[in-house]
This record gives sequence, structure tokens and C-alpha cells, in this order.
Amino acid sequence: MIKNFFLFCLKEWQLMTLKSLQSLVLFSFIIISSTIFGLALRYIQVDLKISMSVVWIILFLVAMIKVEKVYQEDFSEPKIQQYIMSSLSLEAIVFVKNIFIYLNLSFFFFITSPFIFLALSLNFELFLYVNLLATLSLLSIVFISSITASITNSKNNRHAIMSVMTLPLFIPILIFTISALDMDLKNINSYVFFIAYFLLNLAFSPLLTSFALKKLSI
Repeated sequence: MIKNFFLFCLKEWQLMTLKSLQSLVLFSFIIISSTIFGLALRYIQVDLKISMSVVWIILFLVAMIKVEKVYQEDFSEPKIQQYIMSSLSLEAIVFVKNIFIYLNLSFFFFITSPFIFLALSLNFELFLYVNLLATLSLLSIVFISSITASITNSKNNRHAIMSVMTLPLFIPILIFTISALDMDLKNINSYVFFIAYFLLNLAFSPLLTSFALKKLSI
């Protein structure tokens, strides 16, 4: 059982590495969007919170596209049947996939964030703190997006509208990210919400995602 779990993790790592080009293209979209936003407002003093709101909204979109793309490819009907019959639970499989998607997105945000900072003329003193906020935010974003992706993966199009129900779950992340910028980012208390919110999502996201994959994709 444990051996199968580690073998599955290794397989997912290799698979996510091969799909890194998708992430690079998506994060290039963030850089381009940030550059356009920065050039459009180059003569206007834009508040840091406005810039971060734009980056985070685009980050939501990128993460949702990435997760949905992975779920479309890795959770086709034949593969779901294989996963259900494997020794690992579907919830564990969903958890592992989400974690590797998260690591992939976090890595590409880190390596592209200097370009985002330059495009938006942000203070590089905040570089590590903004990356930490993004890293913590992406934990919840990926697990919420997996619910959306599993629902939209349904063959029955009438279920797709249900995915809209998950959108309000992103709002607290945006609100507390902007609020964190007004706090002392050197203080760990600025990041407690993101950890707590992830643990909340972790409690129900794999269950709801696996349920949707089992019931809605067949």
C-alpha cells in the first residue's frame, strides 16, 4: 500500500514535470497582463493593493485553467475506473494530484514573479512576502479549483452550472491577501488565515472532488 502510494507520487511528479510547458505559457499570460496593466497606468500612481488585486485575480484564472486542464487529461472515464479499482482511494489520488499541481504553480510563480514586479514597478523589498502570500494562497486555490474542475468534467452539461457555486470560495483569499498588505508581513500572524483556510478546504475538497468524479463523470 505504502509502496504503491510512493510509486504513484513518483509517477505524478514525472507527469507534472512533463506538463510544465503548460504552466510556463499560463504564467507568461500573467507577465503579459501585468505589463499591459503597468504600461496603461504608467503615469498614474497605483496603490500596491490594486496591483496585487489584479495579479491575484489573474492567478485565480491561471490556477483554474491549469487544474481543469490536468483533470480533463487525467480523469477521463477509463482512467477514473482504473483509479477506483486501484489500491489507493480516489480521495488520496485527488490529494496527490492537487499537491503536485500546487508545487508546479508555486514554482512557476516564484520564477516569473521578478518580471511581474518589474512590470508593475513594485518594491522588491516585498518580493519574498508576496511570494509567501502567493504560495499560501495557491494551496486553497488549487483545492477549490479541483472541485470546479471535477464538476465541469461531467458529461452532463447541466451539471456545469454547479461549478459557479465554488467561485465565492475564492473571495476570502483575495480579501485577506489585500488585508495582509496592511499588516506587518514579517509577523506570522499575517499568514494564519491562509493556513486555516487551507485546512478547511483540505477537510472537504478531496471528498467533494472524488464524489463529483465518481457520480458526475460517468
